[in-house]
Amino acid sequence: MYKKAVGVALVAAALITAVLRYGAWQERVTPVENIVAAYEERATYADIALDYPLDGTLFPPEMVPPMFRWRDQTPDCRRWLVRITLADGRPDMTFLVRQPRWTARPQDWEILKHRSLEHEARVVILGVSRGRTPRILSRARMSFRTSPDPVGAPLFYREVVLPFQKADQDPSRIRWRFGSIGSPQPPPIVLSHLPVCANCHSFTRDGTLLAMDADYAHNKGAYLITPVQPQMVLSPRDIISWNDYERSGMSFGLLSQISPDGRYVVSTVKDFAVFVARPPLAFSQLFYPVKGILCVYDRQCRQFHALPGADDPNLVQTNPIWGPDGKYIVFARAPAADLRETHGQGLTPLTREDCEMLIQSGKPFQFDLYRIPFNEGRGGTPEPLAGASRNGMSNYFARYSPDGRWIIFCKAKSYMLLQPDSELYIIPAAGGEARRLRGNTRRMNSWHSWSPNGKWLVFSSKAWSDYTQLCLTHIDENGDSSPPVLLSHLTAPDRAANIPEFVNIDPHAIVTIREEFLKERP
Repeated sequence: MYKKAVGVALVAAALITAVLRYGAWQERVTPVENIVAAYEERATYADIALDYPLDGTLFPPEMVPPMFRWRDQTPDCRRWLVRITLADGRPDMTFLVRQPRWTARPQDWEILKHRSLEHEARVVILGVSRGRTPRILSRARMSFRTSPDPVGAPLFYREVVLPFQKADQDPSRIRWRFGSIGSPQPPPIVLSHLPVCANCHSFTRDGTLLAMDADYAHNKGAYLITPVQPQMVLSPRDIISWNDYERSGMSFGLLSQISPDGRYVVSTVKDFAVFVARPPLAFSQLFYPVKGILCVYDRQCRQFHALPGADDPNLVQTNPIWGPDGKYIVFARAPAADLRETHGQGLTPLTREDCEMLIQSGKPFQFDLYRIPFNEGRGGTPEPLAGASRNGMSNYFARYSPDGRWIIFCKAKSYMLLQPDSELYIIPAAGGEARRLRGNTRRMNSWHSWSPNGKWLVFSSKAWSDYTQLCLTHIDENGDSSPPVLLSHLTAPDRAANIPEFVNIDPHAIVTIREEFLKERP
């Protein structure tokens, strides 16, 4: 009798366990079908705020799985169903998550990219109550596509600690990365632990030369020009100095750019600049030039000379950029600041007291974009660029498209560089109506570069973090752009990424960059 009772008890326990396991299995498995069956397209649900990606996003084919992120204020939502419907008529893809975010597995993302190639993928995110009988409480909707246009080139960019004053005090913490956007991890660090300031890099059009500011022998005007190769060495023989122009005073050589063919470099000399450290982490410096002329260095003749037409000492002429064929230069221009009452006699940047004096005037400092023929260094008459000048704003950071059709530039209320209201605009290369890019984010858009095929633009943004992140936008043949694609996987969370540049070389063409110029410092 006892054995029979025990047997019955064991069977009952087994049945209870089975029921509980079945219930748990039901909790995990069947809600997806139940949710899909309960969903009504035309029903009214509470809104879910989708933070990323934005509706209409166009992803490059190299893109790694992005993180979808949303905010749901509905109190009883404990799970969310991500449902993706594609135009190929095949079954939907559904994913049930317990946090307000979702990242596809790499294998699922490859399927999604293939199925959304040039076709719309419609995404519905449904907020669902807890329990076996789910109730749909909230909803977000968006769509995305995958572009047939690859980015097709690696990125070279800089990572900086914040605030900027900390990086300025210890430049060895700044580092440079180089690699493909398709890497699931940040690209390799190719240059780091440089104990002196380095900045404003640029490459020739074919990617065979790298040029970059570098503080050498306490010379703020030092500038490196070196061949690109897997194991690069920065040596003293690669260095020129902008202070060699007329050998008078000191120059930083601000915002220098090497020509597409590598023969010339153009820079701002006889320069004065405002530099003020500020408390907020996101915008911890104010930096902009207030006086200077454009100077050209001819690498073939080894000579410096001012660029006629961009050498007016009563103006600040700065931030030059070459057209893709080297025939024109576009630069930012403004009336020079009145420095007669400052203490900055021959000093660049100005003293902190001088900078504060200029800032406290309350007047905006605004730049216009001008275009000037290069004429093998003979210059010409500068002309204001329609759409990027005389518009009551500050216009700067012009960048030509590789085919020479377009110019994309930054526009802000005042100043240059790190401006919260900076946005990207596009105009025809000869000037015209300025159109705001759809790719702009809500906070700071700057430091942009075209991919060599002219299909994509990379830029920096602070929309999702105080630490600047990199974004992409697609540019079509009409100059229209797509919503921003965040490349959060390229940057460490405690570093600000800036000065990104696409380089027309293989992603493995640069492995390490090592300095030797400090070892031979005079």
